[in-house]
Amino acid sequence: MISKRLQTLMLFLPWMCLLGWTLLLFCTRANGTDVTVAITGYDPRDLLSGHYIAYQPDWTHTDCQQFPDGNCPKELFCKEARWGEQCRFYIPQTDANALDQLFRSSPHNLQFEVIYSYLPGQTPLAKQLLINQIPWQQYLRENP
Repeated sequence: MISKRLQTLMLFLPWMCLLGWTLLLFCTRANGTDVTVAITGYDPRDLLSGHYIAYQPDWTHTDCQQFPDGNCPKELFCKEARWGEQCRFYIPQTDANALDQLFRSSPHNLQFEVIYSYLPGQTPLAKQLLINQIPWQQYLRENP
């Protein structure tokens, strides 16, 4: 039979791992430098898959001087997919339809960017989606 101490450890170990991972992400986000990356390449078939927006960085419209060495570290930002780079920005399901309509109705009139927390040599963490340089939540409130 398993001892009570081992049972207690087995019960709390997943919670401790989750807490450790959350603290690591929090510290990475807090210690990183904010960089803004223009995004493009919306795939209408995969625009909103679940609770995230799939996009690609638009390095031609991104100011690479905001990085420490003046070069965009393109290889750190997104996973490689069949069609190129793919990034994801997670959103609440309640706002998915409104964002979907924005992306589909006027992609040429709106500028989309993502603010990342960037530490050299580490995978950047997406912090905020911007539409015309304002947070997406504020944009949705002001433009229903």
